[in-house]
Amino acid sequence: MSEEKRAKDQLKAHIRAQNEQLILEAAERVFARQGLTKTTTQMIADEAGLPKANIHYYFRSKKDLLEAVLGRILTLWLNSVSQFKYEDGPKVCLTRYISEKIEQSQNHVNASKVFAMALIGEEPYVLEYLREYFVGELQKERLTIERWVDDGLMKSVPVEHLFISLWAMTQTYADFDAQVKILLRAPQLDDETYDDAKSFITRMVLAVCGIEE
Repeated sequence: MSEEKRAKDQLKAHIRAQNEQLILEAAERVFARQGLTKTTTQMIADEAGLPKANIHYYFRSKKDLLEAVLGRILTLWLNSVSQFKYEDGPKVCLTRYISEKIEQSQNHVNASKVFAMALIGEEPYVLEYLREYFVGELQKERLTIERWVDDGLMKSVPVEHLFISLWAMTQTYADFDAQVKILLRAPQLDDETYDDAKSFITRMVLAVCGIEE
């Protein structure tokens, strides 16, 4: 392959990656704002500032586009939280996990809302992804937690319910941010609000797990 051909291919790949990112980011915003059913590819095209034909050039259908958005979100969820390490101990791992989940809610509000909508609608793509990846990841955390329990570092807790509670407590600051704003009488959620949430949820979880602060 000539240098000129290689350079052209690299430029095309770069432009494609840029356009796909632009479209996915626009789609995430529109899905979060309009809902999965009401969103149209024209709305996404308008949001991205591109002709509708460009959307269909990269994504054949709204379904393909939604799955691409969800795949991006699920990858983010997996990659942005740390795995539990036995040597770090339960206090450090649980505190860090809660902090990272709250930061997801703070920094990726639209992503969290789209993910929640997909779960409520039982989107097959999301359900299969959860079965394939999240169940396995949870099993790894279970083994670490069981070691901590066996070594007297924390109380025995139902691991599935522990994580269900962690997700519910942290993700609500994104999925139901309107409700949180009303209850706190705040027009926006600021850093102090998220820090307070981290602190409160952490104290509650450590107490349930029998871990001293």
